[in-house]
Amino acid sequence: NSNNRKLPSNKRVNGTPKSKIQNGMSWLERLGRVIRANISHLIQEAEDPEKILEQAIAQMEQELIEMRRSLAAAIASYKSTERQVASHQAAARRWYESAQLALARGNEPLARESLLQRQSYLNKAKSLEAQNAHQRELISKFKQDLRVLEGKFAEAKAQKNLYLARLRSDRKSTRLNSS
Repeated sequence: NSNNRKLPSNKRVNGTPKSKIQNGMSWLERLGRVIRANISHLIQEAEDPEKILEQAIAQMEQELIEMRRSLAAAIASYKSTERQVASHQAAARRWYESAQLALARGNEPLARESLLQRQSYLNKAKSLEAQNAHQRELISKFKQDLRVLEGKFAEAKAQKNLYLARLRSDRKSTRLNSS
């Protein structure tokens, strides 16, 4: 049988003819080059990772800016409510003084009406104070959350720089390996 005849030992490696091994290696080398070329092509056609990271960081920065604006608006609203509380308390004091003056003049019905007005202003002030206490808690939590997000943003920027350095290094290694 001609298929079972033996070739000289210098023509075989582990029982396989050297020519088949060499053909297999050249085929693997060609396949490797094709795969590397396809990967390089895909990387070049894909969006630039640097650009994607820059866009993500810019978007995070815009969101932080919006959060700071929202916090500033909440603080402004809080301060406005504080001014309303002070205004209502001042009006309540004036109505109390009016009631005292009416009593001093002997006008009891006017004194009662003044005390009712005073109580109305005190109730409004008390309601606004309760609203402001809740708002103060929310502002405090919002500030804390904003500090955490600012820390994460700084960390993301640092990670971006680290990732981009690795990416550039990998690109250089790929270019060197494909040369």
